[in-house]
Amino acid sequence: MSLKFGYVSNGLSDHRLEHALELLADNGYSGVALTLDHVHFDPFAPRMRARAARLRSELDALGLEAVVETGARFVLDPRRKHFPTLVSDGRQRRVDLLCTAVDVAAELGAPVVSMWSGAAPANGWYTRGTTVSRSISPMRQP
Repeated sequence: MSLKFGYVSNGLSDHRLEHALELLADNGYSGVALTLDHVHFDPFAPRMRARAARLRSELDALGLEAVVETGARFVLDPRRKHFPTLVSDGRQRRVDLLCTAVDVAAELGAPVVSMWSGAAPANGWYTRGTTVSRSISPMRQP
């Protein structure tokens, strides 16, 4: 196994995705961490599979690999950064985003999904083990 360098797409949010990918390939990067957000790959836009297939073709043509990243700040709530979380009201929206990320990764052939759970509440009210287990249990489907 050799060391490969990638770059997260949200660091190039002022570029169209196709231009960002070309810049990465031209500068010797081996891959991209694709942030699911409204900028480069909107997880809620229609035709996800078709868009992912087109992106996979672009990645292949440039010799880039991908991982999928779910840490976009306002992807689920335009007013509250990283909200809802896996331990807050509305957690199903976060679970749905994470499941979509897995679907996008499968379409891209991406071996890794970075699953951002959201920010911990400032008051620290949750018990880590029980709350997180309860939060991710809807993701476990037969």
